[in-house]
Amino acid sequence: MNKSKVAKLVMSAKIIGKSSLSEAAETDSVSSFAEQTLVKIKDTELLTACLPVKYGGHNVGLLPGTNLALLEILKYIGKGNLVIGRVLEGHFNAQLLINQFGTEKQKKLFAAEAFKGKLFGVWNTQSELGTFLSKKKNGSYHLNGSKTFATGSDYVTRPIVTAAKKDGSWQMCVVPLDEVNVISDPSWWNPMGMKASRSFKMTFVKAHITKINLLGSAGDYYLQPSFSSGSVRFAAVQLGAAEQLLDETRKYLKALKRVEDPFQNMRLGQMAIEVESGNLWLNAVATKMDHYMQKPSVKEGECFIIYCNMMRTAIEQICTEVMNLCQKCVGARGLNKPHHFGRIIRDLSTYLRQPAPDAVLEDVGKFLLKSHNSSSKI
Repeated sequence: MNKSKVAKLVMSAKIIGKSSLSEAAETDSVSSFAEQTLVKIKDTELLTACLPVKYGGHNVGLLPGTNLALLEILKYIGKGNLVIGRVLEGHFNAQLLINQFGTEKQKKLFAAEAFKGKLFGVWNTQSELGTFLSKKKNGSYHLNGSKTFATGSDYVTRPIVTAAKKDGSWQMCVVPLDEVNVISDPSWWNPMGMKASRSFKMTFVKAHITKINLLGSAGDYYLQPSFSSGSVRFAAVQLGAAEQLLDETRKYLKALKRVEDPFQNMRLGQMAIEVESGNLWLNAVATKMDHYMQKPSVKEGECFIIYCNMMRTAIEQICTEVMNLCQKCVGARGLNKPHHFGRIIRDLSTYLRQPAPDAVLEDVGKFLLKSHNSSSKI
């Protein structure tokens, strides 16, 4: 691992995040996409950050000591534009899955495609139709059915799509969208926030899937702890938005010369505490990720999942409180354009709605009640 190169990637993400705020406002619609920000990401090697060094990448998220950089990159991109943060998180997720379950031939192939600028993603959410793989006589497959919440539709060209095989098992496929028959349906996507994420309904019609595009074995997608621990990546993106709200609120109050108002000062101070708490969680969970990579036992994996559940829950609570305090600080005037508050709050409120928030918190409580360790050693 080249620490200076990894540090450069983090700095690039920070710079891109700062410069992407205006485009995020300009592209706040279902029919838009922050293309300029995506170009900047491609130009700074971020699309290949999570590839192994042997294939030209930087091992980010693959080795102990790189996980904080992974989370900071996502936080900084999300700080400027939650939509692109979500898209990049999906791209990283796909690359990590390919590294974990792919053959050497697949790793080499998909690394080369990432260097060509292909955008990867993970599309797992089913529509009512579902998605199915049917085997052909020549050993290849046809993919049929629909996915919803397909983030980056019409821009992501190498999504990992999960589909049911004949026996009901769940198989990952890296689908070359520019080579198969797929129908993009934007009418399905009309959300409160995250509009430009283009999370459309995508329907596959006898999409040709060859053996090289089948990733791992059936059921691998849900293997733990990698499945549940992925939540820390979207939490990092969310935290970036909370940090941006703090920065924007401070700038807004200074412009209005409200710096001597004791109640505004108290609210801003509380926002600062919340954001700093989020960054402490970010650092702590990165350390846990490093530790698990060094000692990948079943017991360590169980503890790691619980800590990820805690971090994810804490970030959701932090972001919710930051939004509440922000709105009290800026009032109805601040929620008008051209200020960024309204859009960021809509985007963040939408992106915070992740699956099973109550279940993951319940798991934390169950774990504690069954554990004989001190609470300080979770």
